[in-house]
Amino acid sequence: MTGHLAQMIDNGVTDSTTARNILLVLNGAAVETTMSLIGNTLRLLVETPGLQTSLRENPSLIPALAEESARLESPFKGHYRVVMRRCRLGEIELEPGDRLQLLWASANRDESAIEDADHMDLERPNLRRHLAYGHGLHFCLGAALARQEVRVVLERLFAHTNRIWLGNGGAVLIPSLFVRRLERLDLRFS
Repeated sequence: MTGHLAQMIDNGVTDSTTARNILLVLNGAAVETTMSLIGNTLRLLVETPGLQTSLRENPSLIPALAEESARLESPFKGHYRVVMRRCRLGEIELEPGDRLQLLWASANRDESAIEDADHMDLERPNLRRHLAYGHGLHFCLGAALARQEVRVVLERLFAHTNRIWLGNGGAVLIPSLFVRRLERLDLRFS
């Protein structure tokens, strides 16, 4: 991405300030998404009875947990968009300039799209059929890396622990309309 932006500067497509701002947004989003996803996944791991045992016995289910965690606890609750052309969203006519807030967290629990959407199912068909990483043109560039980072964290934790549980400090979410991230996650290990 950095190389592509450098070429855009060299070709006069963009200026260095805009390119720098793009990199800042991408890096900020990457850190926020990964940090939130790992924290939320660990919280689900310790709060869901039997999950840790199942994953230790069958580590091939770890990627499924990463998907269900992203769906159930989307790092970003949604994004704002400005309508560029006349279109329709459901039953609503939209005009250029209209502003939307697309709520991924809500869409990821839509019973008409996902059966038993409020519950974790590591054997759910189409595990990646969620909007935690956006969609289409706005799909997260780092989704594959975030998935891999969750997998590696869990594999390493399982390799070096026998059990993980929630300590007395519990799990505390930061108050936010935009992100779903833990301010604190008190974990204990044996």
